[in-house]
Amino acid sequence: MNRNKNDEIYELTNFVRNLNTKDEVVNFMIEILTKSELETLSKRWRILNMLLEGRTQREIAQELKVSLCKVTRGSKILKNSKSVVGKYLIKEKRNGNVK
Repeated sequence: MNRNKNDEIYELTNFVRNLNTKDEVVNFMIEILTKSELETLSKRWRILNMLLEGRTQREIAQELKVSLCKVTRGSKILKNSKSVVGKYLIKEKRNGNVK
């Protein structure tokens, strides 16, 4: 039986939801992702935060040495009213939980 990609995403999501502490989540990510994947994920997160700080897309692209397309993707995520990332990241920023 072929598994649907979404089945694996839901399984992975359920696994992460069942971890008990932030340290367990961090360790899980370090164990399952390569150094390059962690760096990419971290850079995407940094792009989102820099956009929320009001930095320009060109400034971010230049500083992080990424394509403008990557930054634009982050901007589209934050502008999408249905975006989970945008909703929670903006809320966390307001609460001072994100640098």
